[in-house]
Amino acid sequence: MTTEIKPPPDAIEELVKALPPHLTENFEKAHRQIQEYYGLSPGISALVRLWLACATSTRIRMEFERAVLDITKRGLNPHEEAYFDDSVA
Repeated sequence: MTTEIKPPPDAIEELVKALPPHLTENFEKAHRQIQEYYGLSPGISALVRLWLACATSTRIRMEFERAVLDITKRGLNPHEEAYFDDSVA
């Protein structure tokens, strides 16, 4: 009798499965574009992992502030490391 050993579930794969469709659309679009341009893509889970790895604490804080302040205007797009102030003088 043999026992099959299953690897632990991938947390990112589980996260992707839990996301509603409207949140995965950009990853699906990027996946299709990468496949079209380069002939292959690492897949949606790998793109989510890459996206998470690229998130800086400043960027995360800025997105939080936008959400809390309900800021929808995106006039200027400062450098990733810059501080963003959407207030009007």
